[in-house]
Amino acid sequence: MMHAVTGATGAIGSALVRLLAAEGKEVRALVRDEEKFKRLLPDVSAELVVGDILNAEDVRETVKGVAAVFHCVNFPLIQFQRNLEAAKVLLEAASAEKPHIVFPGNTWVFGRPARTPITPETPFNPPSPIARIKAQVDEMLMGSGLPVTVVHLPDFYGPGVVNPLVQPLFENALAGKNVTFPGPVDVPHEFIYIDDAAGALLAVAGREECFGKRYTVGGVEPITVRRFVELIYQVAGTQGHVRGMPPWLLRLAGLVNAEARAAAGIMHVFAWDTRMDGSAIQQDTGFVPRVGYKEGIRQTADWF
Repeated sequence: MMHAVTGATGAIGSALVRLLAAEGKEVRALVRDEEKFKRLLPDVSAELVVGDILNAEDVRETVKGVAAVFHCVNFPLIQFQRNLEAAKVLLEAASAEKPHIVFPGNTWVFGRPARTPITPETPFNPPSPIARIKAQVDEMLMGSGLPVTVVHLPDFYGPGVVNPLVQPLFENALAGKNVTFPGPVDVPHEFIYIDDAAGALLAVAGREECFGKRYTVGGVEPITVRRFVELIYQVAGTQGHVRGMPPWLLRLAGLVNAEARAAAGIMHVFAWDTRMDGSAIQQDTGFVPRVGYKEGIRQTADWF
């Protein structure tokens, strides 16, 4: 049975393609750059649709006849509004055949929760324009009347994850340089290894008992950014110091820099306790994250 992945050259999308193929499932991937896909996944056999997530015809071709579609497109922060357009195009394309839509959510939408850990019942309270867009996409999908499941994931790391938050942590620590993080470094947080993140999405796919539900997924255990980076130093055999940047400094930079302004809109997840409870997804699917921080960091360090 065919499964489709949008955003298939991104970190979570490419991990999903790899896991689906490893399980012997047929995969159709929507990509803009065929050569990039082949570089990332040279040993994976997949049907490729070379196109644009904002092009209705390309998306209809992608979702035609599939059992499930993993909607992993994620525009850069300074273009984040386009995620709303992409969701609209996907819903229109999927309206006829109604495949199961699986969407990776995150912790941005919860803002500062009244209590932790965050559960699927925790209300949204997005504190920034970026977080509000993420919440709107989630609510648009869940309110569509189609079979949809949203899986809220912690920040992920691992081979192929090169976002502006995680990549500098590894590059600097592996080189024995000091690490300056654009937010607090001593608040309890969670990271999830990229294959575990993809596994959580795969766990709900095609399960009717998961239709119309939101799930929250925690990491293997809480950790601070400081301790996470210290583990990178430890694995690499290097030394350095970790320091956090006060939130006001990033907001100040945002007055003159659009990327810094957009980044400031997601850093609240490091200022507040946003740990999540994964008991609901474990109960419904059996999923639990399995890759510990030391092992995940070791594999990521090898990739870098």
